[in-house]
Amino acid sequence: MPVLPADAGHNVRAWQRRTAPACSDGPVAPGPRVAVLASFTADPLVPHLGTPLHDAGTHPELFMAPFNQIAQECLRDDSATARFRPDALVVCARPEDRPAVASGKREADAGDPRTLEPLAATALDAARRWGALLVWALPPLPYEPSRGVGDCGDPRGAMARAVASREAVRARLAVDPDACVVDLEDTVRAVGVRHARHPALFRLARVPFTEDVFFRFGGELARVLLARNGQGCHGVLADLDGLVLDPAAPFAGDSAAELASALDELPAGRRLAYRTGHPVAEARRALATLAPALARLPAEWIAEGRTAVEDLARFAGARGVTTSTIAVLTGPPATETDTAAAAPHRLVVCDGSADQVRLGLLDAGAFDTVPPVTAYPGGTPPAAEGNDTATRSDDADATPGDDYAAFLRGLGVLAELAEPTGPDLSAEADVAARAHDFTLALSHSPERFASVGDGGRLLLSAHVRDRYGDYGTSAVIGVRAAGAVWHVELFSLSCVVMGKGVEDLLLRSLVERAAERGATELAFHYRDTGRNHPAVGFLRAAARHHRAHKGRDVCVTSVEHTAATAGGHHEDGGGTDD
Repeated sequence: MPVLPADAGHNVRAWQRRTAPACSDGPVAPGPRVAVLASFTADPLVPHLGTPLHDAGTHPELFMAPFNQIAQECLRDDSATARFRPDALVVCARPEDRPAVASGKREADAGDPRTLEPLAATALDAARRWGALLVWALPPLPYEPSRGVGDCGDPRGAMARAVASREAVRARLAVDPDACVVDLEDTVRAVGVRHARHPALFRLARVPFTEDVFFRFGGELARVLLARNGQGCHGVLADLDGLVLDPAAPFAGDSAAELASALDELPAGRRLAYRTGHPVAEARRALATLAPALARLPAEWIAEGRTAVEDLARFAGARGVTTSTIAVLTGPPATETDTAAAAPHRLVVCDGSADQVRLGLLDAGAFDTVPPVTAYPGGTPPAAEGNDTATRSDDADATPGDDYAAFLRGLGVLAELAEPTGPDLSAEADVAARAHDFTLALSHSPERFASVGDGGRLLLSAHVRDRYGDYGTSAVIGVRAAGAVWHVELFSLSCVVMGKGVEDLLLRSLVERAAERGATELAFHYRDTGRNHPAVGFLRAAARHHRAHKGRDVCVTSVEHTAATAGGHHEDGGGTDD
């Protein structure tokens, strides 16, 4: 197993404890409902987003949308994300997650500046309908230029197009009060490009980043959400005794000027306070002598003789905020014990380095400037040029259903359902094993329905492609025929083609095939695992009479297998989808 960074491991363990059925930390303030839509598998983000939100005193509810279903989830009012009704909608889209076309090359417009703009407009429109804040994650820059070193100097090269795409979306969302932006490039740069990616895990489960990236990214998202909700950092309390006034303090000499320089960089409105256990008049005289630059900073003084915990409570109370929103700056472990109890999540312990002060305050959110915007800074935001999706969304006659139908028509999806011709069923087995969102969740492998000489069994697989590329074998169906009834016991769909209407195309094709062979009923057998709601919802909606070619009717029914009806025979065949 990979070795997790120390803080990332803490987040994972803390989240596991908090989500355990028997866990009860007592009453906490209701937290934000956060939905995450990503073009890759983003499940590792959950503990690193949930833990800091929980540490801030809230109780967040997190929802991970189906893999690579951003547009589909945003355009449908009956989508899983819409039903979740999020307070915040986090969208992480990487242009490189688009499939390769049949030639093996990337689509020509993959880095075009307008590539992500329509998707951003679609997400913003959905966030407005749901009354949610859109948090858009700008994707990191390409790891390698597509055409070698010369690509970096080409204004039409991969790097230039990626930068243009990022900046176009940044400019579009910067003027909108319902949206804000975080930058995954900052996170990748902090971790280091070579340490940020996990190629093997990406090939296995479409997880493109290491745990350290998810840890830092989750922290950034949490800080943005807390700041927008007024729960960010509201002030800095500097412990002068541990920093300057005690003889062994790390800034007791000429370095105090560097500390003053770091504190002087705090944004306007971020209150600074000094606390000391010495009499205030005495501490003022000592500070003026030892660190005149600190004495000149506009800071308030906390009254003498109290502990750090009491001083923090007084400072926060005067601001009308909780103590968890105040960053505490202190010296080495000699004074850390008292203040650690006061500010466990925003404690900055310094050993004499001004850079350490800046980085510590940065991590504590002291430099964050994400105010709760309530109006457009410069009036109504301009419409994005060439953005057809934005135009449709603003049309009074358009509805989300219209947009979704137009989205499906624009994809040009083709799903060819056929019986496998050779003995190699590895592609079909891979789809059946990996599917967990769209699967019947019965323990039937494709080989069960491909038995030679068994006329009562039928195995079908679907090759899927659209205008973006060729997805290969993306669906597998297993049928057991019993007279006029076809029992469908295997129906698995790869996540990469979900939400594109493939399941509807396959159902129509299966109805036609059943009618041609004299069947009058398609009975889908399934087990509700809690994870395969897309398949369960589809089957329930499809349960009716369908008119096949030449006027024949085929009735579609569904049969739910529970522990009692299945007798423990059926096992969960789901895995980790790609």
